[in-house]
Amino acid sequence: EKAAPIYIKMKNWGAVAPLMDRISSPKLHSEYAKAKEAEGSAQEAADAYERANDMDSVVRLLLGSLNNPSRAMSIVRENRSPQGALLVANYCIDREDQPGAIEFLVLAKRPAEGFELASKHDIMDTYTAALGGSGTLDENRKVAMFYETKGDALRAGEFWFVCKEYSKALRFFLQCGERAVDQAIEVVGRARSDMLTHTLIDFLMGETDGVPKDPNYIFRLYMALGNYPQAAKTAIIISRQEQE
Repeated sequence: EKAAPIYIKMKNWGAVAPLMDRISSPKLHSEYAKAKEAEGSAQEAADAYERANDMDSVVRLLLGSLNNPSRAMSIVRENRSPQGALLVANYCIDREDQPGAIEFLVLAKRPAEGFELASKHDIMDTYTAALGGSGTLDENRKVAMFYETKGDALRAGEFWFVCKEYSKALRFFLQCGERAVDQAIEVVGRARSDMLTHTLIDFLMGETDGVPKDPNYIFRLYMALGNYPQAAKTAIIISRQEQE
């Protein structure tokens, strides 16, 4: 470890290279990496940066002279370094790879920029996938409003539900008709609101649109509410209908 920095200063690579495998100091590996990068030996520099645990520099070289963006992306997805993620995001922006830019802007702790990009290019599903269910209340509310303005009632309902805006969530799920009944039942079961419960029951009984829904939905609603006596009564009614 005393010999290596002297050889590095002398640029005596033949002498220093065999020593590096026997050195544990990240600082010396970093010095060696910088020297090799300045010399133009990008691969050797990247290997030395990796031994120095400076993965952001490895990512920088992979995106630049080594031209291996896929490995750079894999490294950032694994170590989730905000600085490395920003390097990848800028790389994707320069190449107009909008989905990639959105993913790595979120990893870089810049979700607002990712949201703006997703809104501009109408690829909000990419942004929500990048959030992975860990978005803040404000981030989820912005997503819900985006889907609302786009007329996507199902997705708007999903994100209002995440925001615990149960009344809004139920309203959008009911706009979807029977394809979102399961989600509507989940909302009412979570909200435990008499008003929302009656709204959903009216919908299921056909009071809203004149079309009675499958009675199994009523049974599942009472189960979600924990109203087991009513669930039992409904189950008996359904079984009698099936027998008939």
